[in-house]
Amino acid sequence: MENLRLFWAAALTALAVENALLARGLGIERSTMFMKSARAGILFGVVLTWLLFVSSLFAALANILLRGVSFGYLIRPGAYLLGLILVCLLTYLLAGEIMPAVKAASIRGILPVSAFNSALFGAFYLSYSQNLGFLETVGYALGAGAGYTAAILIVYFARKRLAISPVPRAFRGLPILLVYLGLVSLAIYGLIGHNLPT
Repeated sequence: MENLRLFWAAALTALAVENALLARGLGIERSTMFMKSARAGILFGVVLTWLLFVSSLFAALANILLRGVSFGYLIRPGAYLLGLILVCLLTYLLAGEIMPAVKAASIRGILPVSAFNSALFGAFYLSYSQNLGFLETVGYALGAGAGYTAAILIVYFARKRLAISPVPRAFRGLPILLVYLGLVSLAIYGLIGHNLPT
């Protein structure tokens, strides 16, 4: 019962704290900000959450194995990257085997973007720096994936709403979207208990 409580606490913490809009800037790929549909955003989020979940098993194992090693901080990034590469290869092969060709092609197309998104390494480094256990690391990864998916959907629906709003010409498009995302990020930042410097 205690392990289940720790798992859900880590997942909910990651959902709130892994503010992809503020902390991660929606990753390194601009296509995450400009999804063509909500379905594409959900598919991206599902692939990212899958990669985070399975990679977190490798990350938690690496954290356990390297706990007493004196130069573990030098080996840990390589172990995280190796686990991520193995999960990407597994996902690539599984998508071709168990999915229809069209769906497999779309998953394979978004696999590199979601695999090397900043949310992946960020979640593992945060789980290590917070000294999380095995179940907590897995819960943190699931929560981070869900939070990132929510952020992608927030951006998608914000773009749709802002496109039909009366926005001054100089602010149309990306400028008003960035202003909107900044305000939402500050609101989420305040909701999780942080105070802004005065």
